[in-house]
Amino acid sequence: MNRLAEALARRAPLVADGATGTWLQQSGLSAGTPPERWTLERPDAIRQMAADYLTAGSDLVYTNTFGANRIRLKLAGLEEKIVDVNREAVHLARESIAAINGSAYLVASIGPSGEMLEPYGDLDPKEAREAFAEQARILAREKIDGFACETFTILEEAVLCVQAVRENAPGFPIFASMAFDPGGRTMMGVTPEDAVRELVEAGADVIGANCSVGPQVVLAALDAMHATAPDVSLLAKPNAGLPVLQNGRTAYPVTPEEFASFAASAVALGAVIIGGCCGSTPAHIRAIKQSLKRSR
Repeated sequence: MNRLAEALARRAPLVADGATGTWLQQSGLSAGTPPERWTLERPDAIRQMAADYLTAGSDLVYTNTFGANRIRLKLAGLEEKIVDVNREAVHLARESIAAINGSAYLVASIGPSGEMLEPYGDLDPKEAREAFAEQARILAREKIDGFACETFTILEEAVLCVQAVRENAPGFPIFASMAFDPGGRTMMGVTPEDAVRELVEAGADVIGANCSVGPQVVLAALDAMHATAPDVSLLAKPNAGLPVLQNGRTAYPVTPEEFASFAASAVALGAVIIGGCCGSTPAHIRAIKQSLKRSR
């Protein structure tokens, strides 16, 4: 059995990392620049980002490959670099794991295609599935422990991602998470109840919510998922609140201490993966780690 799968079977919560974009922007990534570009141009920053989260207490970190599928890379002019972008992201994170915490897990991040599926848009579902499959095959050849299909709002696309990973990278645990709004649905109207049912059927091992507008929205989604499928392992990776502009810069209002207060509640609902998304920093992850230690 895969070592991450063994850890998940014990159902003890693992602390994930925090935001990628927030960390990189604070380090100089300009607005509108794909984070994946820095994998090739600023490998030192990508390596340091993983190191910072590991030092803060992350038991697992995600690769900088959220937008590294062929469709999104084409928009960034990096389509021909797809193998390099994915492979190097794994290698850089692995270097940090070796230096900071050799037992930490590395999870390969796969985000949405960036386009709308037919009939709402022009993207053929078969094309989206092949893009996910291609990325999964590249990542599976590297030293990873699992996959995360994350931040989806269209359930069909999330299912396509999970299926593509399951078929093209067998043997790896798969996380699948969606972004819900304060009304309890994704931007495309998907409910947590529908998400957990269909993603379980698709083959996901851990299902949950990430991004959104803060911990309370993510906890509400987990509550609905737990009520629908009480035996399913869940994931919580919320934003540090709703972003606001302060002195011309984006800021997130939820402090590390406030952010960490949701961790024990998430565990009580069945969360085995707990971390942060937009606006969360190594300080937020450190607070989560300390909160979980106190609650044991």
